[in-house]
Amino acid sequence: MEVNGKIIEEFGFKASKMGFFQEWQSLVDVLKKEKDISVNEASEIAFQRLLNQSN
Repeated sequence: MEVNGKIIEEFGFKASKMGFFQEWQSLVDVLKKEKDISVNEASEIAFQRLLNQSN
């Protein structure tokens, strides 16, 4: 699986700006392991989940 650092950086920056970077980082790790998906996909999914929870 190819890692796209720009995608990860973008979602990490957004998560940090919104105050949930550590939660995002932990959720990315869990999603990667549980769903066997790329870190790129996990980064986006984790961000969207946390964004939805914050609303």
